[in-house]
Amino acid sequence: MKDFKTLFVFFVLVCSGSAYAAKVTQVKNKKVMISLDGTSASNGSEFFVLNASGKKVAIVRVTQVKGGKAIADITKGTAQAGYSLQAKGGGGGSSSSSSSGSGDSYYDRKLNNRANTGNSFGLVGGYLMNSMTATFPGGPQGATYKVNASMSGSGFGALGYYDYAMSPRFSLRGMGGLEQYNVAGSIATADCNLTTSCSVNLTYLSLYGYGRFNVTTSGNKFWLGGGYGYLYAMSKASNVLKADQITANQIFVLAAGMDFRLSAKTFIPVSLEYGLYPTSDSVKATIMYLRAGYAWNL
Repeated sequence: MKDFKTLFVFFVLVCSGSAYAAKVTQVKNKKVMISLDGTSASNGSEFFVLNASGKKVAIVRVTQVKGGKAIADITKGTAQAGYSLQAKGGGGGSSSSSSSGSGDSYYDRKLNNRANTGNSFGLVGGYLMNSMTATFPGGPQGATYKVNASMSGSGFGALGYYDYAMSPRFSLRGMGGLEQYNVAGSIATADCNLTTSCSVNLTYLSLYGYGRFNVTTSGNKFWLGGGYGYLYAMSKASNVLKADQITANQIFVLAAGMDFRLSAKTFIPVSLEYGLYPTSDSVKATIMYLRAGYAWNL
């Protein structure tokens, strides 16, 4: 009788071990890598994830099976490396674990290639190439003729941004920081505060909102976008424009960029952008931005 009880306990332990043979080996971005250890699985198979106490803490759905391992999406709950799996039922089918593969590196690539499709934040520096054409009255003792001043210059900027992913293809970007708008030029008559040298020097508190479309969604990501900016002058100096013309401005922006991936979590964002101020009868202005920085995936 004692030997029978011992065999029964051994049988239960063996069965339990085989029931939870599959386990989570890695978790990244709402995906898990699974070591199947002989457990049958195929695309669409669902498993409960059990913690060390045997409590069900998550549900995962298999998306790829290769070389005795699998990648699955976490559809509910949270998972950690080392947690075991139990078949949810209704999934499974024949195992495709006999397919050839190259081990963990294959799955690392698959997981990492999806790492850049979520939310991110970063810091960027900018080089601004500015241009402005201003028309204003000139001449002694009143408006006797019109003066056209064509000016150009450059400035720098430092901003932070946050990208919120609506989908792998489309995201919304909020960005803010400080930027310089400096232009200067010469005219034939002394109508810029009694000189022929005209200038506008502004430091903006810049706030931008963009929509961004990812042309590619893995590896180095190429994107196109556009948006709107609100520019508030923190400091201002001009012998061309009136004070009420430079207190605050709006700007429309078109952009193209590339995110050069360094790792699953980090990348270098680079973009070329064109900004156009709303035109008026007296001022037309544009900015060409070149931005680069360092960013992190969340």
